[in-house]
Amino acid sequence: MTIRVFIAIEIDSEIKNKLSGYLSELKRTGADVNWVSPENIHLTLKFIGYIEEEALINLNKIINDAVFSIEPFSVSIGNIGAFPSLNKPRVVFVCVQERGNNLLRIYQKLDKGVGPLGIKKESKKYVGHITLGRVKSQKNISELKKALNSGRECYFGSEKVTSLSLIQSKLTPTGPLYTRLNNFILY
Repeated sequence: MTIRVFIAIEIDSEIKNKLSGYLSELKRTGADVNWVSPENIHLTLKFIGYIEEEALINLNKIINDAVFSIEPFSVSIGNIGAFPSLNKPRVVFVCVQERGNNLLRIYQKLDKGVGPLGIKKESKKYVGHITLGRVKSQKNISELKKALNSGRECYFGSEKVTSLSLIQSKLTPTGPLYTRLNNFILY
């Protein structure tokens, strides 16, 4: 049996609440966007997709190896962005930055490590971000762009990264349901 999974950093409730408040402001634009439910807000490090349940043993080992010898670190969550740009938003996100390069190191180890499981390496450069929504159409897009530009420089807080999570994502008509399958402690 296959399950859909990804590797992420879970965000604490205080920052989720601040992001939820900001999402409420963005929703007022009336733009046609699939907004992320506040309880599902997270920082994805590597989307795996569908994988055989038997492969989870190997995936757990790969994640464990990726965090080996990486101590807890902090990331700063703030400043609004969009892919491909704020003028042509398709994916709305909040930036995640850190002083070191632990996120990138972990990401690169994960991206390389999952290759033997048949998971393709990413072709794009890793950009630390928390997805807030995906634009579905151009309805009220100018209002959305104004709101995004006014929120370009904002700050939601600092997150102490102490672990990674392997999360199962079940797609439902009302949105994805996430279940943590495993937690990997940094030390």
